[in-house]
Parts: sequence; C-alpha cells; structure tokens
Amino acid sequence: MNEVRMPAVVIPLDGSEASSKALGAAEAISRIMGAALHIVHVTDRRIPESQIAKRLHIEELDLEKYALHQLQGEVVESILELSSSLDAKMIVMSGQGETNNPEHLAGRTALSLMQHTSIPIMVIRSGMKRHPDKGWKPMKMLVPLDGSPIAACVMNQVFSLAEIMGTDIDILHIAMLGKKPPMDIGTLTGPRYLDYPQYDWPAWVDEFLNRFYAYLKPEAKMRLFYREGDPAAVTLEFAYENEEDIIALSWRGQLKEKMAGTVKGILRKTELPVLLIRI
Repeated sequence: MNEVRMPAVVIPLDGSEASSKALGAAEAISRIMGAALHIVHVTDRRIPESQIAKRLHIEELDLEKYALHQLQGEVVESILELSSSLDAKMIVMSGQGETNNPEHLAGRTALSLMQHTSIPIMVIRSGMKRHPDKGWKPMKMLVPLDGSPIAACVMNQVFSLAEIMGTDIDILHIAMLGKKPPMDIGTLTGPRYLDYPQYDWPAWVDEFLNRFYAYLKPEAKMRLFYREGDPAAVTLEFAYENEEDIIALSWRGQLKEKMAGTVKGILRKTELPVLLIRI
C-alpha cells in the first residue's frame, strides 16, 4: 500500500455491511480526483493486518494509492483529526454503520461528522436501490439554492469540486409558496411573474448569474432552473427527471428540530449521493 498525502479522500469504515456501501463511491471519487484513498477504522482493539481487509470488506479494492489507518480513541474526533491532517478534499461515507436503522436519518457517527466537519462530506444512503461502484463517473451535479447570501458562500467550493470531478452544474432555484423568503440581507428572491417570462425572469437570471457565476471556471457548464414547492420534494423530483448524479447542499451544520428541513428530507429518500458543504 502506498501512502500519498496530497490530495486525499477519506472514508470511515467500521466493518459493517452498511458502512461498506460507500466504498464504491469513495474509490470512484479518488480515481477521478487523482487522490489517495485513506481508509480509517477506529477501534479499541487493533486488528491484525492479515484480517483487516476481510473485516472492512476491502479485499477487492482496486486502487494504487490508498492507505489504511487503524486508530484508537473517540471515533468522530479521530476521523476529523486525520482528515484535517491530510487536508482531505472530501470525506465519503455511508449514512449508516454498525447500528444500521433505516428508520433513522443516519447513524450517530455520520450525523456527528456531518455537523462538525468543515470538509465537504459525501453521504451515501445505505438504503439506496443502487450504490455507486468503482466505475461510477458523475456527469452532473445538482445544486438547489434559495438565493440567500449564505448559499452563495459555498459556491466557490461547489465550483472547485465540480471542476476537479469534471461535472457540469445544474443550479435549481426553489421558491417556497406561502412561506416567507430567507431574511438574510442581500437575499435574491425569485421572480414574481414566471407565467410571463418577458417580465421579471430575464432580469432575475442576469442578477442571479452575476452573484453566483463569478466563481465558475470557463470550461465548466452551468444551467439555471426555477421551480416552486417544498425544497426537498422538488429537488428529488428534479434530480430524477434530469438524471442528475450528485446533489450538493449548503447548510449551517445544525440538525435541531425545525432546522435543516431540506437536508433531512433529501437524506431520508435520496437515490443519489449527497454532497454536504457546511457554511
């Protein structure tokens, strides 16, 4: 095994069947990024090298550049420290592990990592009908936005990752009917007269692109769409209809009651990898 420090993709594995569901995506992303895959297993008792591959379901791992880390200590803290020391480009992990429960949004480790890491984290729902394999080649990334400056903060990271992975970007602006728009200063709300595109739509698109397009590399392609309705439901429906490969979400890292409704709704039902970028 060859350990390469830069760039790096990290995948936590606990030895469960559920956690290994993310292995194909991690292998594919590592290959696409030209990165080393760092497999981290946090355990109280070190597993002999002769047994570790079978224990973590990595016997058929087909990568030249990967490293295996067996760590001791608090699980989330150990994963975060390793990822930070490697300056990892991404953490890829299953939403469930040893305590796999389809009724829960995600396992305790996944939830804690999602809320505390500043590194983009790709979550693979263990209950997906079809999980990405090592040959996965994502072509399109869907980015739902509400027009708020908070969402704009992460666009530089979105465009950077899209460039590295070679994906085009579909921006989906979602207006929630009957609800107040985001109250952040500088929020760009949706146009009022979608039924009459000669009115607000062209001007709105120009302003939207001026705010968000500045980060986009010239070689990347971006398309802009507008929909109305519940953000999670609209995002999932749009992703299915337009054959998206990844859903990228910006969020504040809070999963308390009445918070992160879109993130929760998508993670519960998505059939696509979800890339979470914490503000």
